[in-house]
Amino acid sequence: MTARGTLVLVGVLVSLAGYLWVAEVGRRTPLRASAPVEPAPLLAVPPAAVARVEVEEGTVHLVAIRRGGGWSDAEGRPWPRDAVADLLESLGTIRPVMTVDPDPTDPADYGFGPDAVRIRLLAPDGRPLLALDVGERNPAWTGLYARRTGSREVMLVGALLHWELEKLQAKAPEP
Repeated sequence: MTARGTLVLVGVLVSLAGYLWVAEVGRRTPLRASAPVEPAPLLAVPPAAVARVEVEEGTVHLVAIRRGGGWSDAEGRPWPRDAVADLLESLGTIRPVMTVDPDPTDPADYGFGPDAVRIRLLAPDGRPLLALDVGERNPAWTGLYARRTGSREVMLVGALLHWELEKLQAKAPEP
């Protein structure tokens, strides 16, 4: 092989390496790219910003009003210290797992009917911080169907919400 042949082969090799660099490495996402955006938690404010909690399920209507350092119902009976705080803390960590159906034909298929659980959290000035309808459990019982009040979009959220709602109902002040 001559020097000229060697130079031609080196030129072809450099050209191929350049092509690979531009075509393959250049397409990759840079290392500085941001991570996927995580959905916001259901309660996007600190629990301390909530002044009133309303949970309605059928004929059961629970109310917790922040008074001083604790919570009481509408008649002034105290709630156990951790009952409402645990619900608020959980709502501040629970994030939608996925959108199950952006526009369901029949929302009742997900448990959004007259007996659906409705959660409303209000600020001290009465402004709504969270308004959520909670439907049935998913078939695997790992989550609950939920949607923000006024929205048709059905989300799947963790089953922790179901447990917190049961706990709240069990600890409600006796009339």
